[in-house]
Amino acid sequence: MKLLRYVTRSGAEGHGLLIETEIYPLIHMTTTEALDRLKEGDHQWEKILQQSPIPLSEVTLLPPVECPGAFLDFYTFEGHVRTARKKRGLDIVPEWYEFPVWYNGSTRCFSGDSTTVHFPENENKKDYELELAIVMKKTCHGIGIEEAADYIGAYTVVNDFSARQLQEKIMKVGLGPAKAKDFNTGLGPWLVTPEEIPDPRSLNMRAWVNGKLWSEGNSGSSHFTFAQMIAFASENQTLYPGDILASGTVGTGCGLEQDRFLQTGDKVELEIERIGRLTHWVG
Repeated sequence: MKLLRYVTRSGAEGHGLLIETEIYPLIHMTTTEALDRLKEGDHQWEKILQQSPIPLSEVTLLPPVECPGAFLDFYTFEGHVRTARKKRGLDIVPEWYEFPVWYNGSTRCFSGDSTTVHFPENENKKDYELELAIVMKKTCHGIGIEEAADYIGAYTVVNDFSARQLQEKIMKVGLGPAKAKDFNTGLGPWLVTPEEIPDPRSLNMRAWVNGKLWSEGNSGSSHFTFAQMIAFASENQTLYPGDILASGTVGTGCGLEQDRFLQTGDKVELEIERIGRLTHWVG
């Protein structure tokens, strides 16, 4: 099942079920609510499909989760961690292998597919980051790794845009990269529920800039699983439906690792197998 949010040419916003290239508006539920309430073939599903669909080509996509309560961005791909830290003259600390750590990103700056991203003024190291994310479908607190998968409602693509020049300055303080991230985070193009992704640890991940392949990796190369991330994050806090947990950047999944950065006018496309392609332009 694929779920999305959209705005029509007349300006009407909606939550929908995507079947091939047609959108069927959800009835009295959001995409987040549908993750735990809507099942293919049930009465509500059939009622939704009785409506006249809206062609996908006639809408603009919005971030597929409306007003998420939390955005936890993890740091789980060793290849990316090793390369990024080496550029700062640092090795990987032993604790990285023990805990799936994260930073709390802003939930107010998500952007949908085919939109333009504007970086902080005078930023000269504009970067993308290719990440896989999950959306929670049920409330959880203190759950174990064995049961964590039952709380995953969907998968989607995250582009964790980064202002690297600004990040270099603020991270010297030691509190994290949020200021260099919280101007825009790409999310989408839609949500894909777990039955369409039999093995979330075997998904090919690629990024193109102006049609040229810049990044290529696989979700299975992460050191931690989403079940481990959920279990660790929920130890002393509650996770709620609609909360977004991102994997962190796959190895080679950003310009920083390659010493090349984005320019105004660039087209950035991130694609994860079985999910789709998320596109942005650099303003």
